[in-house]
Amino acid sequence: MRLALIGFGNVGQAFARLLLSKREWLREALELDVEVAAVATLTRGSLMSDGALDLGRVLSEIGGRGSLTGYGPESTGLSALEIIEGCGADLMVELTTLNIESGRPAIDHIRAALGSGMSVITANKGPLAFAYRELRALARSRRACFRFEGTVMDGAPVFSLVERTLPGCRVTGIAGILNSTSNFILSRMARGAGLDEALREARMLGMTEADPSLDVDGWDAAAKTAALANVLMDAGTTPQEVDRAGIGGLDPGAVRLAARRGMKFKLVARAERAGGSVETAVRPERMGPDDPFWSVEGASSAVTLRTDLMGEVTIVERDPGLAQTAYAVFSDMILIHESIRAGFAAANTLWRP
Repeated sequence: MRLALIGFGNVGQAFARLLLSKREWLREALELDVEVAAVATLTRGSLMSDGALDLGRVLSEIGGRGSLTGYGPESTGLSALEIIEGCGADLMVELTTLNIESGRPAIDHIRAALGSGMSVITANKGPLAFAYRELRALARSRRACFRFEGTVMDGAPVFSLVERTLPGCRVTGIAGILNSTSNFILSRMARGAGLDEALREARMLGMTEADPSLDVDGWDAAAKTAALANVLMDAGTTPQEVDRAGIGGLDPGAVRLAARRGMKFKLVARAERAGGSVETAVRPERMGPDDPFWSVEGASSAVTLRTDLMGEVTIVERDPGLAQTAYAVFSDMILIHESIRAGFAAANTLWRP
């Protein structure tokens, strides 16, 4: 299987390291031989090869020099779209950063790959939040796989849970703590820290989005809410349509007072069916120990799916990091391999609400 890595930041590099460490296992256990045909970055150079790139050297170059320019004959000045068109890959892994305004250029990358019959994995929530219906239909028409487990809760198998273990269930509601950074900040504020102090600590720990306002103002959670609602409830919504309030307007004194009374503030995302539509919201909520989200502390996250046949199902992920997001991409790759071998690529992971 030939891969094109579009975006090679922290998640892309973590996935590359995981791929190297599991390469022999993939061959022996799954008869899957993976080679990387292309790596594209926005500002640090790009590579494309008719054969296989030396992934260890690529990691060494990007980690040492911080750039892939001058790498060798595989260096290219082609754009990401030109690389997708010309690299001859079987699978594109789209790991660019979120554009909260439109979801592009990730949507353009995925549209081009699927349109050529290439399967796609993404950990970028933007395409699901802005264009899921279109991309789902395109994947089906081209008999390509489209997977995205790493978009919402790092490595937690939210979408795979519904796909593989809840056949026939209809998701009627979603609630979750989906932004680890805001949850960490609220936990620190409950212990006496100010918002700015807690945000600085989160940035030092590498937890924040490239633009921290996406965390504090609730945009990251809104994008994840739209992604979940679109995939699991066919909402057809966007982040801008989510009723959104972040944690920036919370009074630190109110957060500390709630903590002294045994209560906690959490930034909670919700999606609910209302007649023929789906209503979505992200806002701070005060809760007590009887709430399942009360014990979700620090950088942890959680989601509850309400279904017609199984009632409520909750997943909690404790203190996830880059390794978990990389694993989500890795597991998606394995499931695509299994799906293609079984001959039902187009039916894989494409939900009917």
